Amino acid sequence: MTGGEYWRLAGQRDADIVHREMVHCNTEMMGIDPLNIELFRAFRKAFHLHRRLLDKALADKGSYPAEAICLRIVGSHDGISQKDLADTLHLSRPRVTGLLQELERLGLVARRPDESDQRVTRVFLTEAGAQRTRELHRVFADLLECTLGAMPETERADLVRLLDRLTDCTKQALDSRAG
Repeated sequence: MTGGEYWRLAGQRDADIVHREMVHCNTEMMGIDPLNIELFRAFRKAFHLHRRLLDKALADKGSYPAEAICLRIVGSHDGISQKDLADTLHLSRPRVTGLLQELERLGLVARRPDESDQRVTRVFLTEAGAQRTRELHRVFADLLECTLGAMPETERADLVRLLDRLTDCTKQALDSRAG
């Protein structure tokens, strides 16, 4: 059994649950364009299953999404302030402090006071952290290959174009509500 086959079988039960939930929701969404409902259902289902797959793949390596993205950001911005890291992750400062304490305990990051402002704490990737980041990057690359990579290039290009358009429409709707 290939990795892709394994993940497809593992995700089928989750897909069935999501589908039943969306069918139930659809009966309550009278007055909404049915195509919009179907698009939302498909988008939500794909996102949900992709996230479940990522969670499982990272768990197989003893990791989880917050750890993986935190290491990736610190690796890309070595010496990032703890505050900027919290802002980038869209997590509270106490949550990031706890996450960094765990990563520090595992020897994956080191925290040091800023040389010019002792109130600022800087976060650095250790060599073990860099190795862990490369390992988790491979997990993510494999996940993308067995999901998105299974689609023909033309379909992937169309999907990028359509999702970019959805992003633009969503930004416009958000901006119009900001006032």
